[in-house]
Parts: sequence; C-alpha cells; structure tokens
Amino acid sequence: MKAPRPRPTPAPRRPDAPTQPDLPGDAAARLAAIVDASDDAIVTETLDGIITSWNHAAERMYGWPASAALGRHVTLIIPPERYGEEADVLARVRAGEVVDHFETVRVTKGGHLVDISLTVAPVKDSTGRIVGASKIARDITERRRSDETRARLAAIVDSSEDVIVSKTLNGVITSWNPAAERMFGWTAAEAIGQPITLIVPEERRAEEDEVIARIRRGERVEHFDTVRITRDRRLIDVSVTVSPVRDSAGGIVGASKIARDITEPRRIEEERRQLLSRERGAREEAERANRAKDEFLAVVSHELRTPLNGVFGWARMLQSADVDEPTRQRGLAAIVRGAAAQVRLIEDLLDVSRVVTGNLRLDLRRVELRNVIEAALETVRPEAAAKHIEIVEELDPAATVMGAADRLQQVLWNLLMNAVKFTPRRGRARVGLRRGETAAEITVTDSGEGIGPDVLPYIFDRFRQEDSSSTRAHAGLGLGLALVRHIVELHGGSVTAESPGKGRGATFVVRLPLAPPARGDGP
Repeated sequence: MKAPRPRPTPAPRRPDAPTQPDLPGDAAARLAAIVDASDDAIVTETLDGIITSWNHAAERMYGWPASAALGRHVTLIIPPERYGEEADVLARVRAGEVVDHFETVRVTKGGHLVDISLTVAPVKDSTGRIVGASKIARDITERRRSDETRARLAAIVDSSEDVIVSKTLNGVITSWNPAAERMFGWTAAEAIGQPITLIVPEERRAEEDEVIARIRRGERVEHFDTVRITRDRRLIDVSVTVSPVRDSAGGIVGASKIARDITEPRRIEEERRQLLSRERGAREEAERANRAKDEFLAVVSHELRTPLNGVFGWARMLQSADVDEPTRQRGLAAIVRGAAAQVRLIEDLLDVSRVVTGNLRLDLRRVELRNVIEAALETVRPEAAAKHIEIVEELDPAATVMGAADRLQQVLWNLLMNAVKFTPRRGRARVGLRRGETAAEITVTDSGEGIGPDVLPYIFDRFRQEDSSSTRAHAGLGLGLALVRHIVELHGGSVTAESPGKGRGATFVVRLPLAPPARGDGP
C-alpha cells in the first residue's frame, strides 16, 4: 500500500499581501485555473496600489510577465495623465463600491496605449474588511476602433448631399439619411420599416424587382438613371448606385442605395442639346440663305443680260441703212419685249426691297375679287394661247374684300403665270373663287411639273427656286411667290401650296378675309 503523497507546503504570505477567505484546496485550485484561463486581464492590488496577482491574460495584454509585475505599483501600466483617475477609483473601492465597466486607457511594456473596459471590485478578508482591489480588464481597442469607424461612416452618411438608404432583400427600408428626408419629404421615423416602393412610381416597380434580383446574385448596379416619387407626388430624375450589404459571415442580407438628383443637370443638358440643335439649324439656314443669295445674284445677272442682249442686238441692226420694213418692225417688237421683261424684273426687285424695308404701301378699297381675277386672266391668256393651255374658270360672283386692286392683280398674275409657265403644251389650268363664311378662297391649279416635297416648305421664301441654275428650263428670278406671300399677308390673308409630287401638278390657295358689309348692304 502506497504512502499518502505529502501536501505541498503553502508559500509564505507576503506581509503586504491582502488576506483572502480560506477556501478548500480544490475550490482554490479551480478558481486559480479559471483566472489563468480567462481572456480578460485579472489583476489584484493592495489599497496602496501594489500588484499582488497577475494572470496570463494580463501578461499578454500589458507585455509584463507576472514575475516582473508582482510587487510593483499599479502605475506600471497607468499613463501619468490617468493617475488621478486611479486614485479616485481606489477611493471608491475603499468605500465598498464596485466600479463597473469603466472605460479607460492603459500602457503596455512597449509604450503602446490600450483601450480597456475595467471593472473594479473590493477584496475583503475573512472578517469582511476591505484589504485590496480586484480589476478585470477587457481590451476594447478593436471595438473602439470599430465604433469610431462606424461613427465616422454614420457622420459621412448623415452629412452626405446624396441620398443614402438601405433596405432588406424583401425591400423594407432599414436606414434613411437626412438627404433622403430632404429629397423625398418623409422623415426617417416615417420611412424606416416601410417598403421601398414608398418612393418607386407604379410603372417602375418591375425595374426595382430586377435590381433586387441582381443584388441577390451579388452584383453591383452602378449609375442607373431612373425616376423616383416624392411625398408630394413629384417625379425626380435620379442616378442610383445599389450595392449588396453583407453580414459578418459574408452573406447578402440587404442592399445599400446611393441616389443623386439629376433633374437639374438633365434639364441643363436638354437645354444645351436644344441650343446646339437650334444653333446648328440656324447655321444651316444661314448657309442655305447665303447659297440662295449667290444663286439669286447669278440668276439676276443672267435674266437681265438675256433681254438686254436682244435689245442691244436689234438696236445695232436697226442702225444699218439696208434694213427692210418687216425686219425693222420685228426688231422694234423684240426691243419692246426685252425692255418690258427688264421692267418686270426691276419692278419685282423694287417690290422685294419695299417689302424688306417695310415701305410697301397699300391703298385699301372694297374690291370684287372676280373682277381682279378676270383682269389678271386677260394679261395671261396670250401666253396660255401660245402653248395651247386651257384655263378653266369657276368663279363665285360675290366675294368682296378690302384690298389694293393693283396688288391683288399682281398676286393673281404671278400665280397664273406660274401655272402657264410650268404646265406643258396642251395642258390645263384651273382658277377658282369661292366665298366662305368669313373669307374668300382663290385656288390656282395646274397639271404641270409639280413641286418636290423637299422644296415645298420653302416655296414662298425669297431667293429660293427649285432649279436656280443658269441653264434651267424656265426664266425668272424666283421672287414672284415671295411677293405673293407678302402681299397676301399684308391684306390679312394667307397663301399655301400643295403638290402630290413631281410631274403631278400643283395647287396654290389664297385666303382673304371678306370685307365688312357696307352701309346699305344687307345683313
């Protein structure tokens, strides 16, 4: 039978060590094991601040081994600026208080500062007298760093000019920053817990479902332009970036949205686009006008030179003494025709100048349009007869307007001459007059060459002809229709042109307001 193992002799107690309640051996061993295994630094000290115990976690946290720490003053691990704080804690312990979860700073052997959460409790002897203090310290450096990081991020989110909102994968709002309150009108208290469709227009719901589906797959949706709705039902153009929100295990638990109001930038961009479009249109129009003027000058020189050549040629011939009478008469007629053509050209140019400068004056009187049309027809019939063109008349006998008879006759002459000029031989033209409720309508229709759709919108512009080359088939300056429009508008009317296309003829319609009844007329 083995002899019982002798119990170890307990180490002699240091005179300054606080006494502890007597515990059975097994209980004391268990407590010592718990203290040594703790992840928290556990240190005891006398009421004078002398360290009496120092566990393994304290060695790891502060860098001092127990052999170097025991018996030294606790200021070994306290920064000088915290000495007063330590004195206050010991004073409270002497009074029997427990100082719970007190956050402070300690210093390591290497001089590094450690943020700790400290709980300090009185240590009593077997008689209940307070003989020391027990300190449990937990390193909260990482937690504090994390808290500071979260605080910085929260401050950034709160101060951001962009809307920052988070939501669950089921679309429930979980955060709502001040910018979101300003943009959408709901406070955070009102929005958090509501479905994100609170700010999504009905027609955009499918778009939101697609974004959530992409977030579930771990995708990031960047700079997505869409529309959101405010509390007062206004629509706002926004650019949205949506990112997955992950938990500590990396699982996707929600989505974070950053939205920026792009209503004003979009409006500015649209205005810029319109300005560029108008500027481009104005430049093209100016270029067309310049080309038209150049072409017009070429036409003017050609049209003036052609009759002048005839006049000059016949005049030189008539200077010859051996010209017989028939030739002399033919030459005089040619000179008269050439001079008349030049007079008409010059009159058109002068009329255009009067229109541009605002000096075209009208002597307005009551005018029967039927008489004006018949007078214009008389001057046109010889040209029509020369080409065997039939002119059909359909004239309402009673259509009176306030106008200048000579200018209205000029309008009809230009339209009828155009019809004759562009209608092929043995063709047909029609002139009609119809009296409406408030206006008289004159139509001149031909079966001629027609007008191309690209030229039709500009047919009444000055210096504009479908063919402005010097070799074109028909003479003229291309000012007749421009004068027609100006004269008709000066009479308070309007003129339009229609054509089914090239080779299918054209129709010109002049509308003039009827004259008010004269005294003695019927109602």
